[in-house]
Amino acid sequence: RLIKLRFQNGLTFENFKKEVLDPENLTGLYQFEESAEPNFIIFGPYGNDIPPKGNYIRIGYFCENIIPDLSVCEWAFGVPREEDVKHPNYKRIQWHGFDPQLLVKDPERDYARILASKTKFCNFLYSHHVPYREAFFTQLSKYKKVDAPGKSMNNMPGIDSIYKGDKWEIKKQFLSEYKFTIAFENDIFPGYQTEKLYDAMEVGNIPIYCGDPFIGDVFNTKSFINVSEYIFPKNPQLIKKV
Repeated sequence: RLIKLRFQNGLTFENFKKEVLDPENLTGLYQFEESAEPNFIIFGPYGNDIPPKGNYIRIGYFCENIIPDLSVCEWAFGVPREEDVKHPNYKRIQWHGFDPQLLVKDPERDYARILASKTKFCNFLYSHHVPYREAFFTQLSKYKKVDAPGKSMNNMPGIDSIYKGDKWEIKKQFLSEYKFTIAFENDIFPGYQTEKLYDAMEVGNIPIYCGDPFIGDVFNTKSFINVSEYIFPKNPQLIKKV
């Protein structure tokens, strides 16, 4: 069956097909085609190019830390949990975008030895200035230097010329040399979790995570340092633990 699509407000056909539609698993069932006369218009949260009602179905793909607006679309996908949105035409999306088997513990690997072999302490790789994230960097840096090659809290040269590959491959090569990664989201928002956590887990270091208050619904919180468990008076020793 041929399905005609149009993308707008920050989304493109090629990226969406690659990251979301998974055409290899849908071969023989559906064909997707970009069209000026679409069956569906899929729009993102990046601007004000919202499609009006028409002879098509509008799908809002709210892939950021915002509450989906079901008044401007017939269906919506977003970050918040379904029990928080409470609408029959809303489904939650996850940013994982990779084979979850990559994060399943391999009994053949000596993780203690791998972690002990890492010679660098902790990294902080961010371009956007987020106050609560930078405040934690400042406090941890009082204990021991944290390497920050990005625009936020920069204290060392950039890494793009040191490693090879695309930006994600470069990032993972950099992270792999460290014992810890400060993996703070841009915002503390229920359901909002991005690659910041699992990029670090994938390369074998320990994420210091802060973001989705419900992260334990998806990940085993014993596999990383969950900051929310240390921000209450009963357990205030996060910096000392690291």
